[in-house]
Amino acid sequence: MIIAAVAAVAVIAVCVWLNRGRIGFLFNRIVDPASLPAMDVEVSRAEFPVKGIDVSHHNGKIDFRKVAADTVDFVLIKATEGVGLVDSCMARNYDGAVEAGLKVGFYHFFRFDRGGVRQGRHFMYATEGRPTSLPMVIDVETGGNPDVDYYMVVGRLRDMINFLKRHGQRVMIYCNGNTYDKYIRGNFDDADLWLASEHTPGVKGDRRELWQHSHAGKVKGIATPVDINTFNGSRNEFLKWLENDSVPIQ
Repeated sequence: MIIAAVAAVAVIAVCVWLNRGRIGFLFNRIVDPASLPAMDVEVSRAEFPVKGIDVSHHNGKIDFRKVAADTVDFVLIKATEGVGLVDSCMARNYDGAVEAGLKVGFYHFFRFDRGGVRQGRHFMYATEGRPTSLPMVIDVETGGNPDVDYYMVVGRLRDMINFLKRHGQRVMIYCNGNTYDKYIRGNFDDADLWLASEHTPGVKGDRRELWQHSHAGKVKGIATPVDINTFNGSRNEFLKWLENDSVPIQ
């Protein structure tokens, strides 16, 4: 019995070793390794006075009046993904956030295996007629995306950015540090940046406008854990940033 058990363990170990690449790929489809840190950094409100959240259908029904009363200034709402998906709570979240007096923006989950122009068209069509204060955000993540050629990903992302800008939209990129280094740095250095990182901004050369520093925040009016974001500057700088409507084509 013991010999059989040892043999079975050995066979499993060999199978895991031989298929380690495929297992790693599947794991990356589910979890972006760069997002694994807890990102529960405590933030000084004196240093980062402007606070925001980002939400999707995963956060359920939200009482945005309670959210606004809990010192939240802005909310970024998931709108679309790829070329066909629209978040089921987008319209409800938008209406609630606007009625509560929050600064509002939309984000789109970028698919590596879909054309950039088609994604840009889908994003704009789904959010048409809903004015916002923040830029249109393209969420660029390796987790949940297939392994696609680097140049194809960068090209499709550039196509989407330029499509949105040609239609008068200001664009921001969301990503974590690893994705920034792989796809964004050197390619889209003039784009507004919303960075997910456990590292506090403020060091020399840090150019992010928004900082996502927690995936497990607690905000009144939301029953589930929520992403917490801050603006990398003062309240006056935040308001000036919102007024910047420059949309140069790359």
